[in-house]
Amino acid sequence: MDSLAPVSSSTLADQVYARLRAAVQDGSLRRGEKITERGLAARLQVSPTPVREALRQLIHERVVERAGTRALRIADYDAATMDEIAETEARLAGLAARFAARKRTDVLVAELTADLAETDPLVARLERGEGTDDLAEVLAILRRFHRRIEDAARNPVMDALLAQSRVFSDEERYTRTLDRIHAAPDKFAERYRQHRELLGLLAAGDEDEAESLAVRHRLTALRHLGQP
Repeated sequence: MDSLAPVSSSTLADQVYARLRAAVQDGSLRRGEKITERGLAARLQVSPTPVREALRQLIHERVVERAGTRALRIADYDAATMDEIAETEARLAGLAARFAARKRTDVLVAELTADLAETDPLVARLERGEGTDDLAEVLAILRRFHRRIEDAARNPVMDALLAQSRVFSDEERYTRTLDRIHAAPDKFAERYRQHRELLGLLAAGDEDEAESLAVRHRLTALRHLGQP
């Protein structure tokens, strides 16, 4: 057998794995939810075999856990573990900012500047207690802002680790952020302004300060969202 023979870019198990991971990230599969191979196979319209292979990998990554001899569920961690995962995500986000500052381009700075130009007026409305319907758009643009930074880091290993360490799904982030804005709009506005500061540090190529600010920003936001 030729070890260097062409290989398929993606097996069915790979596709199922990606779908299941995305479902956990966006909240389609909730923390603590019980799952079965056959149930997931039916929803994905595939045989149980690729689901079994994908679940084996997700169990290894601690995304899925065994709840009995044959039972499985989406992992649901205690508060202390969640805080450690939040710190992991924040540290990786800081590393992404460091690499992005090192590899910055005029195009990156222009794109990040344009992102904040879109969100500035929307956040100003939120600060005034108006336009809460704008929150979904603000969060979508800020996700794009941070994703640009992660992409600019151009480090595939770090990118994969960061994807695995996300503490909250997109749905959870939206719901929790909306609740926190109603409770303390000034804190959200304060964290939002850090994006402008981070942009300045990236543009200046200040790796140390960009990393430090990114860690503080992400960790503060995650811990704020994690408050009961």
